[in-house]
Amino acid sequence: MKLTGGQIVAKALKANGVDYVAGMPGDGSWALVEALLTAGTDIPFIQVMQEQSSVHLADGYFRACGRPMAVLLPVPPAISKALGAMAAALADSSAMLIISGDSAVQRPATLAPGITKEHVQVSAIEQLPRALRQAFDTMLSGRVGPVSLEIAQAVQTASLDVSLAPATLRASSEVQRPDPRLKTAGPDEHPAARWVEDSTIDVPALTVHKPLAELRAVLESDAMLVIGAGRIQAIAREMFPLDNPGNHLCTGRVSTLGWAVPAAIGAKLAMPARQVVCAVGDGDFLQSMQEMAVCVMHSIPVVFLVFNNSGYVSLSDVQVPVVEQHRAGEFNLPDGKPYSPDFAGIARNFGLEAWRVEHASQLNPTFIKALNSKGPSLVEVITARGSRVN
Repeated sequence: MKLTGGQIVAKALKANGVDYVAGMPGDGSWALVEALLTAGTDIPFIQVMQEQSSVHLADGYFRACGRPMAVLLPVPPAISKALGAMAAALADSSAMLIISGDSAVQRPATLAPGITKEHVQVSAIEQLPRALRQAFDTMLSGRVGPVSLEIAQAVQTASLDVSLAPATLRASSEVQRPDPRLKTAGPDEHPAARWVEDSTIDVPALTVHKPLAELRAVLESDAMLVIGAGRIQAIAREMFPLDNPGNHLCTGRVSTLGWAVPAAIGAKLAMPARQVVCAVGDGDFLQSMQEMAVCVMHSIPVVFLVFNNSGYVSLSDVQVPVVEQHRAGEFNLPDGKPYSPDFAGIARNFGLEAWRVEHASQLNPTFIKALNSKGPSLVEVITARGSRVN
């Protein structure tokens, strides 16, 4: 049997239980994309809008179910815009196989250490089966993490006269992860639910606490909340149970802006039967909101909860102005008035159902509509600007 390098990659992914590949094709990887879409070796390919989002998506997927995805980069890792995303996955022990072709330009320096657990360049098709098997062994043994393979374009298109049984491509390592399907305490057992009961009146400016409490009251017990960077993480830890790590996902050692949106998409792919809500600040959301298009194209029903306070206001806590002045992190117009995009309107233009909430009385019915939506949806909540108020 003759197999191309691309087909060998696809067979290895199937043998190791990879259900999805996320990424962007490039000049050096078309043969890989073709193999992924070929009947018999086909694996669903989730094309993202920015390459770093593919790594964040695979990160969220692994955190949700404990199984690795594959990522396809349009350029070699050493010149990829996804380097920060790879470093975040390594810091938080998320396993994934990052695949790329070779570069059409002059070869850059070797990938800096500390970005992935291992980086291997495959220059001959005879090396490919062993390199793939070793990659899965490396990523899943010891402290798990991402591994990258740079496969030359000539290797992808070359043919090898070989019969490869799945067992010859399957890694021997296994990773033991907490079962994310375990239930957590019901709303009546959690302070957030009691907070809702004590806070039934509208207030002039909402804070993050009230929407999160209302959300907790209507979520199913096994729902997953994917939290963005910043002050919102600390508030969510106070208001949501943490006894089951599979119900609360956030970046750990590296608080990465732009992580939550693609990570929530990955979590929903991993656990399609569970509710997945991405709670994120407006500045964080602006880093990766283009990935809403992925949800629409693939019918992935994530609920995005965007807290709009016109800026990276949590960053302003490090600045204490002596006199009245604009604080670092705020989004302002030249005349000093707060600036904010219409996130609900943007989401509708992407093809999502979307709502804008300005009063507490709107929260409960809006969350119910969003959670019952058949496709992706977005709830924009206007919140008080001062992060200390939040």
